[in-house]
Amino acid sequence: MAADSKQSEVVKQINEAFQAAQDRLAQLREAVERNTDLARANARTTVLKDQKEKALKELGEAVWRQVQKGRLDLPAGFGVALKAVEAAEQAVEAHARELTDLLREGEEVAQRLNEQKNAPRPQRVLVPGAKKR
Repeated sequence: MAADSKQSEVVKQINEAFQAAQDRLAQLREAVERNTDLARANARTTVLKDQKEKALKELGEAVWRQVQKGRLDLPAGFGVALKAVEAAEQAVEAHARELTDLLREGEEVAQRLNEQKNAPRPQRVLVPGAKKR
């Protein structure tokens, strides 16, 4: 009988440990599901913010085009923003000119190097009996 009581005690401990493991697994599953839901909600928030930013950008560009064409006059309060956009456009244009100049210079250097490479080289004339050094 002592063996049966020891065996039943071991079985009881195993069952308790198994139940504790199942409970912990259920808790972990719930935590993973909550985190997954939060991640999905966060991703959706990011997508919505990106859509809003894109729409605002498109609106701003459309308004700017109309202002440039003289079809739309903005209130005086927009003066600072308009000047900032103009300054940014001028900076972009200046940068594009600098890039064009750099590319042009690079092409000229490459062309000069290519011309030097293809230029005929003077031939050495060796005098019979002269030693080559």
